[in-house]
Amino acid sequence: MNKTVTTLLAGRLRENRVKNVFGIPGGASIPYIEEMRKAGIRFVLTSHESAAAVMADVTARLTGVTGICHGTYGPGATNLLTGVGGAMLDRSPVIALTSVMSDRWLGRTAQMNIDHQSLFMPVTKASFRLNPENADMIIKEAFSIANSEYPGPVHIGLPDDIAIKETGIFSPFENPLQEKENIDLAALISRSESPVIAIGLTAARLGIGRQIIELLENNPVPVVVTPMARGIIPCDHPCFAGVLFHALSDRLKMLTDKADLIIGLGYDPVEYNYESWIPDVPLVHFGTADTDLPAGNTFAFISKPEKWFGQLKSLRSNTGMILMAGEVRKAITDALSASFKGLSPVTVLNILNDALPDGSVVTADVGSHLHLLGQMWNIHPGGELIMTNGWSSMGFGIPAAIAAAINRPEKSVICITGDGGFAMSAGEIMTARRYGLRIIVLVLADGELNLIKLKEKKRGTEPLAVDLYQNQLFGAGHYLGVKVHYADNPEKLKKALISALCENGPVIIEAAIDPSAYNHLVIAQ
Repeated sequence: MNKTVTTLLAGRLRENRVKNVFGIPGGASIPYIEEMRKAGIRFVLTSHESAAAVMADVTARLTGVTGICHGTYGPGATNLLTGVGGAMLDRSPVIALTSVMSDRWLGRTAQMNIDHQSLFMPVTKASFRLNPENADMIIKEAFSIANSEYPGPVHIGLPDDIAIKETGIFSPFENPLQEKENIDLAALISRSESPVIAIGLTAARLGIGRQIIELLENNPVPVVVTPMARGIIPCDHPCFAGVLFHALSDRLKMLTDKADLIIGLGYDPVEYNYESWIPDVPLVHFGTADTDLPAGNTFAFISKPEKWFGQLKSLRSNTGMILMAGEVRKAITDALSASFKGLSPVTVLNILNDALPDGSVVTADVGSHLHLLGQMWNIHPGGELIMTNGWSSMGFGIPAAIAAAINRPEKSVICITGDGGFAMSAGEIMTARRYGLRIIVLVLADGELNLIKLKEKKRGTEPLAVDLYQNQLFGAGHYLGVKVHYADNPEKLKKALISALCENGPVIIEAAIDPSAYNHLVIAQ
């Protein structure tokens, strides 16, 4: 017997190990949500659809299960779009479901009616519109496309009149990795006397840190990483020099300018284009999917990661380059260890790093603090650092922490955000409270959009449109029913963290920082 569209969708979600769908319901989605409930799938109510898409993105990163989010017609879909764009450029498999008008309203003027397929096409790998005849095929195809290299979001529009109609059953869609591995790079690599390896998002996403460390044991070569690959090798590894793009990354030029070959190992230009930092030397890019690369002396090897390392056996080590990597790393560390005025963001991050237990999950919002965090954070054993860099949307940190708390309930979860990023997703504090999630939201409060202010200063412009408020951010002991701790010195911050780690629900810490340290540490792009 054929299934209804709602039963089919819920069943396929369950078969793909989906446990939570994030979003805000609309009238047309009620039958779908009810069928999900029957299938044991929870619909997690969020305060904003953009946050729902972030939660789906982070769920996929943490669990390997495709993230699912939902928005209703029109404004629900447009709100969802920002978070879906994050899944696209941060490379997370997500399926975005939206209610759409029935076929009879296609091209017509009606309340909340826009073309969702055209809306989602630029920020997804594919956008589909279900009908009872193609429902099973499209759902299977959506999962396949979302998880093929590069992974990313797929949109499915659910017409509002098909929920209880019967559907046919079709075969799954196959979309295997197209390998391009016929280039012999061993000779080029073996001739290099001072290579530098750049490790990126793809390598981190695929979890190949152990293989990279084994490579470096036999072929020691200096390594730089992109922000989302932070932690793929230990920060005290003798080959590690630092993090591209983030705080003090100009120091890395001392190393990279001496390279005669750059090897991108699981590097994804969506984080930081090669052209922005590599010298005029050959580039060898090892990746899993075709991507736009610099013209000229560039060679791409596209295959499964296990085949990359055979090409790298001919790497030659250079003692002087390894020593230079250590000098660069020390220069960055020394600069981060300098004395700064007041409660500096460096002091806050150091206190936090010392206070958190092993295995903690840290989510980071976008802002000046992220540039410090990416360069200096020491990821605890078993812990994770979750950020957005390909998309870099403010408001990411709190919904990311909610997803982490849902999927890692046994771990301490902390969101590090600026006050600007907090304001963009403040309503999700209610989501954390509603579900009783153990989250610490640490707000680095300086009353301004500091990263924009730094960029204005670099351009010789007076500060414009960057001031957020005067005095304290909260000015009260609770916000939306959640306890707020205020700290304006290191001792108060330490006490607040000790108290927050003992709470069974969400807690906010307002750390009133002096932002002047950013002037010395952040390289405004």
